[in-house]
Order: sequence, then C-alpha cells, then structure tokens
Amino acid sequence: MNRNYVGFFNCTTKETLRSFKEELLEYPKDCQELLMRSRRFVSGEYLFDNEWDMERTHESVHWQLAEIQWGVSPNNDPEWNYMLNRHRFLVDIGLAYLLTEEESYKKYLVDFLQAFMDHNPLNEQTKNYSWRTIDVGLRVIHWLKLLEIHRHLSLFTPEFVQRMEEEISHHAKYLYDHLSIERGQSNWQVLEIAGLYSISLAYPEWAAAKDWRTASLFYLEESLALQVEEDGMQREQSFMYHNEVLLSLLQIIQLAQRNQQKIPAPIMDYAKKMTQAAAYFVKPDGKQPVYGDSDLEDMTGLLQYAEGIVSPSSFAKKRPTFFAKQSFGYGEFPLENKFLSVCSVHHFQQAGLMIAKTPKDYVLFKCGPLGGGHGHDDLLHLSYTHQDKDILIDSGRYSYEVSKGRLEYKAPYAHNTIVVDEQNFNCHTDAWNSEKVASPINQKMLSHSDIHFFEGGHLGYFDLSDPVYLNRKLVHFPEGFCLISDSYFCHEAHNIWTYFHFNSNNVQLTQRGLILEDLDFELISLDQGVKTTVEKTVVSPTYNETKSICCGILKKEIHGTDTSTYVLAPRGLIQKIEQLPVYAEDQKQSSNVVEAVKFTFKEEQQLVILQHQEPTIGRRAYRVEDKYYYGRIMVVKDNKRMVLY
Repeated sequence: MNRNYVGFFNCTTKETLRSFKEELLEYPKDCQELLMRSRRFVSGEYLFDNEWDMERTHESVHWQLAEIQWGVSPNNDPEWNYMLNRHRFLVDIGLAYLLTEEESYKKYLVDFLQAFMDHNPLNEQTKNYSWRTIDVGLRVIHWLKLLEIHRHLSLFTPEFVQRMEEEISHHAKYLYDHLSIERGQSNWQVLEIAGLYSISLAYPEWAAAKDWRTASLFYLEESLALQVEEDGMQREQSFMYHNEVLLSLLQIIQLAQRNQQKIPAPIMDYAKKMTQAAAYFVKPDGKQPVYGDSDLEDMTGLLQYAEGIVSPSSFAKKRPTFFAKQSFGYGEFPLENKFLSVCSVHHFQQAGLMIAKTPKDYVLFKCGPLGGGHGHDDLLHLSYTHQDKDILIDSGRYSYEVSKGRLEYKAPYAHNTIVVDEQNFNCHTDAWNSEKVASPINQKMLSHSDIHFFEGGHLGYFDLSDPVYLNRKLVHFPEGFCLISDSYFCHEAHNIWTYFHFNSNNVQLTQRGLILEDLDFELISLDQGVKTTVEKTVVSPTYNETKSICCGILKKEIHGTDTSTYVLAPRGLIQKIEQLPVYAEDQKQSSNVVEAVKFTFKEEQQLVILQHQEPTIGRRAYRVEDKYYYGRIMVVKDNKRMVLY
C-alpha cells in the first residue's frame, strides 16, 4: 500500500490511528457490540447481523476454520456464502484488535484469510460463490481497510502482506475485465467499481493502476446515467439497493477527495441527487422504509456520511453515529443532519413513488414501474405510519430463494393493494425475471393546506377476457386519517380482493370494518357490499426474519364498473361518517361517478368530494346539501373550499 495513500479511516500516521482509536472509544456501547460480534467469529460462531449487512442472518452457524465449506450454504441459501465471502466482518475484527490488541483477533484474521486464499482460487466453480464480481468489489474494500490499519499497527507478516497484495492485484484485473456498458444498469457494477477505484488509489505505482482509475470513472458515470432516474431514485425500486449504490458512490468520492483526484462533475451531481432522494424517502424516525427488496435499517449514519461528502458544513452541531464515524474515519466532521428531513412532500415522477411526511405521519404510495428483479408487485400499494407507529406495512423480502417464498413476498397479496380474480397483475418466471409486467398510468400527487392527494392506476388486468382497469385515490389529512377510494372499470363479473397488512396481532372485526386494538386505529368500509375477513400472515422486517401480523382482506364480487371507499383513522377521531347524495343538473349521480363523504369530528366537519369518472352529461358543478362545488377532488373545511384537482 502506497505510503501517501489516505484511506477510509483517514489514518496516515501511528498518532492518527491512535487518535482514531480514542474517538471510537467515545462510543462505548457500539464498541462493546463490535467486540461481541468479533468474539463470536473468533470462537467459530458465524452470524451476520451488523448494520447494513445486505442479507442478514438470525441463526448462528458454528464452524471452525478447517470445517468451512466455502461453496455450501448451511441454511440452503447461497446468500449466506456471499455474506461470508464479502469479509465485512473481518473489518470488525481488525477494529477489535485496534481497540484491545488482543492476539486472538490478530491470529483469526491471518488464519481466516489464509484459509480463504488457499481454498478459493479463481475458477469456474468459485465464480459461483466466492468470485462473483459484486462480492469481489466489496471484499477488496474490506481488505484495504485491514491493510490501512496494518500500516501503523502490525496485523500481518511482510510475507503475508505480499500474498494479500498479489491477490488484490488479481481482484483488480478481474473487476477491470468485467466492466461493460451492458452491465451498467445493475447495482453490481457500481459496487465493483468502488473496489477497483480504491485499489487504483491505494497502489498507484502498479502498472495498470492508471488504466483502472480511468476506466472506473468512465464506467461509473455511464452506469449512473443508466440506473439513476432523473428524480434521483436508483432504478431497481428498492430503497436498500438505492442506499447500497449511494454508499459505494460516497466511498469513491471520499477517496478521490482525500487523494487529490478529480471527480467528474456529473458523478458528484448523481451523488447529490441520490442523497436528496434518500432524504425524501427516509422516515421521520431516521429509518429506511421496507419497500421492494429492502430491510428496516437506520439511515441516520448513512445520511450523515452523505452530508459530509456532498454538502459539508462548517458548524459542528450533531454527533456522528458509530456507522458514520467508521465511514469518516479519524478527525472532526461537522454535521447538521440536514438530510434527515422530517417534513417533505415529494413525487418521484420517474420512480412512481409519492411520499408525504411530517414528524407525525408518513405516507408512501406506489404507482410506478417494477424496476427489475428487486422490485415487488406493489402497484397501488400504501404504507402508513402515524405518531411513530407503523400502521400499514410492506411485506419485506425474507429470501431470494423461490423455495423459501421469494415469489410470495413479491406478490400483490403481500402488499396493501388490489387483486382481481385471485391473479397477479405481473408474471414472473423465477426469482428475478418476468414475462409480463403491468403498466402504471394516471399518476398524480397534489397538495393543498397540508392535505395530500395521491392517485394512480394500472393496466395489469387488461389481458383478462373482460379487461379490468384499476384506479386508486388516496387523500391524507393533517389530522392523521386517510380516505382510500378504489375504482374498478370493467363490463362483467369479477372478484375483487383488497389487502391491508397491519402492524398488529390484535385486529377485530366490527360492523363497519376493523379495529386495530394495540394500535388504537380502525379501518372503516363505506362499501356495504364488501365482506371483511382477517387472516394471520407473516412479513419480513429484515432478510431471513419473519414477524407475525394480521391482514385484513376485503372481498367483493362486482358486476361491471364499481367503487369501494375506506377510511383509515385513529380510533375516536371521527365521530360520524356520512355518504351524501351528489347531484349534477338535478340528476343524482352514481357513487361510481362521484361521491361525497362528510366527516364529523368533535368540533368541526369536513366534506370530501371525489369524482371517479366523467358524468354522462359532461362535467358540471356538483350539488351537495344544496351547495354547489366545481372540481374533481375537493375538500371543504371551515367553509373553505379547497380544490386539489
């Protein structure tokens, strides 16, 4: 490793490494957790449960080094092997040695790396489990972190370092040979480039280093152009993989800045756009929402790291998390937490995501593309959080293995959306590929006086013998309740099943809907033709983890175009709900055309008018309770008329 290289930990002398150790010790709880994880691995207990572990495990596997079968998964999921072969846990062990200088950590690092290098030569077989390009890119970053520590606190013999560096050179050539424009839409290539670019800076004296560095930046810019939407979202419809790409991008920029390398302006612009997108979708409590193939993660440290790279401040106000501290390395990094936004309203127009959040509520509505293998069948899905309590939740991912329910967790009936005739609106051939994907249309997001209107539809059921067009309207009110109205446009009979996955194990049927006893919430159906049932099901907050919840299923047989409307609200907030007749030109309108709903609260009333389709007489002013209103989506509050659309 070049002596002038400034790496991830920002430690260029023994003194700065010693100071970095003291800075880490200012996080006693986090250090104890790091030491606990490290001791487990050293003892032969393998459990991948660190922050931002891509595929976490929740059950320990006990293996001594001589027993490890590098290409055989102990839990019948190859993701276990990929986690093992990325070597992120070795960085914990290296830091554990920095903190304690206990020889057991140092010995384990040497023994594990020796065993890995001996048993994992690059060949056609190992390409399936230890030499996948994504894992190679991640692994070399972790090796470079270990060698960065080693420069000023001996971990390895000179001979062992020489062997590691020979392997790093092979890793770099392998990554370089696999760069291509065709692979630019995959998150893999960005993670691989982070590894290749890091090597090119750590070993600038190597003959090919300049070519690696030049190619890294060229293919990085091309890859970002192919996978980052204009609205800043990574194309794969997963917050987790958006953040994984962002993290790799930040690492590249950080190393470039520290080593006086120029980063092309478009690459920095992509980092800023992706950071701002993450600031829009992070929940008010700092958590990453479970959406697509995503886990529930704390985004605080990631967004602090992003702030320090793309929008540094000159005033130190906030303390970095342990994750951010490890990412920044030694030194002071002023933070304002400017990207941990708790109030925003944003429509990702390319991604088809609509999000409104306040410190009190978080609303996510999806009407966008599938996005690829990490996307789910979640068109018209709604997630909702109120007062820091998750009310309506997403299924998560659990596993990428079809035999472990991969397709069931992706399916529409695992989301808060609508299913027609018990059929999926997408058709998948395996865990990653599809042969039919629904087209989302009619996306809208509009706001007025902190009232937010969302709308979307899709053509996923247009291949039925009697095509069905689905359209959902959602109005969220600042008092903390939602009005949900679903329209089904067709000619013949169909079965409509609408799913609501509650973060609750205590859901009771009532005459007008469902009560969530432990969340003190209720779902009220305004459609008398709906039959409501409650079933136990499971969701997956993180990979390999399940959680039991209740799912409300509202079933209805329709005979031609129809509409169903629901209210999701805190119990006791709404005293009375009335559906009022609506007239146009003195003709009473069908509720499938336009409906009016009046809410009575303790001290006020609100009227909502929703137009679902054009009246046969053409659009006119609507008369409700002898007052006239003109618009498609209207709210009347305190005699103030608000036209949202």
